[in-house]
Amino acid sequence: MPGFRAVLDEERFPMRRWQLLAVADDYGVDARTRTELEQIPDRVYGDAGDVMIALAMTPAHLAARTPL
Repeated sequence: MPGFRAVLDEERFPMRRWQLLAVADDYGVDARTRTELEQIPDRVYGDAGDVMIALAMTPAHLAARTPL
């Protein structure tokens, strides 16, 4: 996902979820990132940081975390 963050930093915002998915498909993100993007709320995102926060809260992201 760090590479996708760099891609988002070059994009024009605001964006909706469907637009983020289109960017992800063009970039060729991995399956996990694509799944996480599908799970973020369908709303307007103001910048790449806003997207990263939403991604960190998805069920797929939280399930992949390892306990401390």
